[in-house]
Amino acid sequence: MKKLDKFSSNWAAISGLLDEALSLPPARREAWLAGLSGADADHREALHALLAGQSKIESGDFLAKPPALHAMPADAGEGLAPGGSVGPYRLVERLALGGMGAVWIAERADGLMKRQVALKLPRAVWGDAFAERLAREREILASLEHTHIARLYDAGADAQGRPYLAMELIDGEPIDAWCRERALPLRERIALLLQVMAAVAHAHAKLVVHRDLKPSNILVTNDGQVKLLDFGIAKLLQAGEATQETGLTAAHGRALTPDYASPEQIAGEPLGTASDIYSAAVVAFELLAGGRPYRLKRASAAQLEEAIASVEPALASQVADTPTLARQLKGDLDAILHKALKKQPAQRYATMDAFAQDLRRHLAGEPVEARPDRLSYRFAKFVGRYRLQVAAGSLVAVALVAGASVSVWQARLARNEADAARAVQQFLESVFTANSADQADPAKARNTTASELLNRGAQRIDTELHDAPFARLRLLKILASMSEDMQLEEQQLALCRKRLALARELTGPESDDTVLAMADTAAALTQQEHREEAQLLLKDGAAILDARHDDSSQARFRIELRQAALDARLDPAHGEAAAARAVAIARRGPPTADLGLALQWLGQNASYVGHNEQARDALTEAITLGEAHPEFGASQLFTAYITLGNVQRALGAYDQARASFLHSLEIGHRTAAAPGQVHFTEATFANFLYDTGRFHESLAVVEPAYRFGLAGELQMGLAKPMMVAAHGRILIALGRTEEGLADVDQAFKLGDRMKDAPDFAVPLLSFRARGLTDLGRFDEAQAAIQQAQDIATKANYQAGSFIRAAHRRLLVAQGQGRQALAEYQQARADKKLPKDPAPSETVAAQAESAWLQMAAGNAADAERLARQALEKIAQGQSADYQRDHEALATLVLGQALLAQHRAAEARPVLEQAVKLHRAEYDAARSLALADALRSFADCQRALGESAHEALAEEKRIRATHGQAAVALTH
Repeated sequence: MKKLDKFSSNWAAISGLLDEALSLPPARREAWLAGLSGADADHREALHALLAGQSKIESGDFLAKPPALHAMPADAGEGLAPGGSVGPYRLVERLALGGMGAVWIAERADGLMKRQVALKLPRAVWGDAFAERLAREREILASLEHTHIARLYDAGADAQGRPYLAMELIDGEPIDAWCRERALPLRERIALLLQVMAAVAHAHAKLVVHRDLKPSNILVTNDGQVKLLDFGIAKLLQAGEATQETGLTAAHGRALTPDYASPEQIAGEPLGTASDIYSAAVVAFELLAGGRPYRLKRASAAQLEEAIASVEPALASQVADTPTLARQLKGDLDAILHKALKKQPAQRYATMDAFAQDLRRHLAGEPVEARPDRLSYRFAKFVGRYRLQVAAGSLVAVALVAGASVSVWQARLARNEADAARAVQQFLESVFTANSADQADPAKARNTTASELLNRGAQRIDTELHDAPFARLRLLKILASMSEDMQLEEQQLALCRKRLALARELTGPESDDTVLAMADTAAALTQQEHREEAQLLLKDGAAILDARHDDSSQARFRIELRQAALDARLDPAHGEAAAARAVAIARRGPPTADLGLALQWLGQNASYVGHNEQARDALTEAITLGEAHPEFGASQLFTAYITLGNVQRALGAYDQARASFLHSLEIGHRTAAAPGQVHFTEATFANFLYDTGRFHESLAVVEPAYRFGLAGELQMGLAKPMMVAAHGRILIALGRTEEGLADVDQAFKLGDRMKDAPDFAVPLLSFRARGLTDLGRFDEAQAAIQQAQDIATKANYQAGSFIRAAHRRLLVAQGQGRQALAEYQQARADKKLPKDPAPSETVAAQAESAWLQMAAGNAADAERLARQALEKIAQGQSADYQRDHEALATLVLGQALLAQHRAAEARPVLEQAVKLHRAEYDAARSLALADALRSFADCQRALGESAHEALAEEKRIRATHGQAAVALTH
């Protein structure tokens, strides 16, 4: 074949004709060449040479091990050198050069991002054919987001029309080399394969088949994480249809690596997910056995098809090169690989997940689906898992085998998990089609709610699945989880208790099934505030795991996670440690939803302890994980953003906190999250706004949650009374005290287990005491404070700040300002703090200290601290979140100036205080505004001005409360 150099001057014309030729089926190209005429006929020789080599375009190693090509035109590689540019990217170093293109390390030349990428580029010699392939790869990869799939960052074409794909740059080795160089044991090789399968299963869920699974497309990074490369020859599956051929694949379009190709791929048949299962099995076979099941001849497609149709793959144990490895492979692994390598797709595993699950069963010593379902096999697996227990009970086993109790063993040990799964599916289908039009009373059936259907299903389990105990066990778990999602807490707890009892009966009191059931039951108990019983279950579960030195199983993870949830409010230091252990367990495998949950509980507990930086980091990681893995569920992000908002508020990042709460609500509405969850977020956001002095906005945000809390029959533990209480305390702060107290009392009625939740009851009683104090009902306020103290003492709940604040307010209202100040300063001394807040402390502390100094008659100290607070607000970036403190500090400053006979200085300050109070509180009912008006009126009279207008407004406000006396009610 002649070199192509002499055609370089006519390359533009040749390239256009080549694109036209490649769009034709191979059988029509010779006739097309013969039919060229005019100037086009002059290029017939070059086109013939190019088309003759076209069948080698897509080699087995795309952009890695290309077929040899003839010389390219000089301009085809123009600019492809270190320092050159392609679109917004600057080329750094070439990684690979292939017949269809090159892969470069590159970086953004426009400075938008600093990270390096793997930039895939076409060779211009192949015209639009490669661009078609890149476009398909771009479309596919954009839909795939998974930890073990190399990410697509960018795609496009540069000014010269060259398409490019900017991929995640993976620093790793092919999986076979990784295993070989480290002499990895079998279990660790299987663990890597499970990562691969998780990535492929994710792609299959997106209707994407990889079509070229092989070791060179599976890299392992230094930290042992798999990254799956090159979806460039994948095809999007069309639901219910064969994959569509493109012009590229039609032209000898079965891009594949024969050694790893499936029978249907070799034969050119339509491909489905079963093809990837076969290829993954070949990779697994090679990694585990050290060789391939067979090598295919490469002479022609016909010979390949004939070989794959006639050669039965060897067993992995027969290929192993050592007796030890052969023994490890013989049995389960032989069976698993043999099933995945079946020539007929229907005979392989139905899904990649099923393939992976059998490998997990093998690792756990459980029966695998690929093996015959015989009692002897299941019994052998049982003995392998529980060797000590079986040895201790061997005499009992002999008696059972000898007697009629063999049927019991069959029920417990020989039940086929597939049968149980089918039973579960059939049962659920029967439950949730119960409201179809096929029922005797269709109208009534259609009006049956999901919760009613769920309740009926729970009632039917024992009777309809009496002879299928393992199916019943699985159903109890499923229905309990569904009850939790639907916020049917009492039913959830009942189902959890039944599941725990059945797990103990079927699998033994110390089995993993039992411990997992204990953990989930403890979670349901925690939601219902049955904390002591929940703690006992978690303690017993941990003891079972401790006895067998289990510190890393899923059962251990669940126990630690539930412990973190239980401790979050009452013993967060202990909960933080439990959450950290759960995170450590979850990190041992690939990223999962479990890791995200553990990070959230770590963040929540750390925030309660005051470790806000650690909390922020954990929650940020949880959010990053959830956004990278949408399959983990929107609820992961939904709740993480709520907690992050609280942490950001504690760190003083108010704008960030507000954004986090709003983002959480946006996620909730966008994903149609459960109404209870959305309303809980509204209440939490409202609490943030309340704590930052934005009372009017807080009331508007909490209104939907408040209405939800009062209505409906959903069981949400203390979440609904919390929504009502949030509404009540905002009203009290605004000055609508009677309404607020009514809400607080209603919250107590809704929360029938209030005394079991001191973290809820103590603050709520403190709010009640505040409202009663404002109304002058001092005895009732003192009783509420004492009740809060009794609950906190009994539960050993450290909530003195709520109680002391309520008591100080009561003392000031009773005219005992000096005692209130003394108590405040003693509380600070107990914390090793100076008696007065330093300028570096919070505005809230400075404003309250100024108010107490004023109430104690210390005008000069009150002035100093009020000015300090106002200066901090003015110098900070969060004035919008300090409105109530600004109003209080301004009023105290004016009162202090007036008390020091500096009325002229006090007048503009007090006038501003009235303005701030009128904007911040309810202008018609706020006793705080009444206080500001009285002080302003006093100042006016001291200056000889008329105070009639201010006094008249104060009188109207106090009349609404039936209060004649003046009280410092902040």
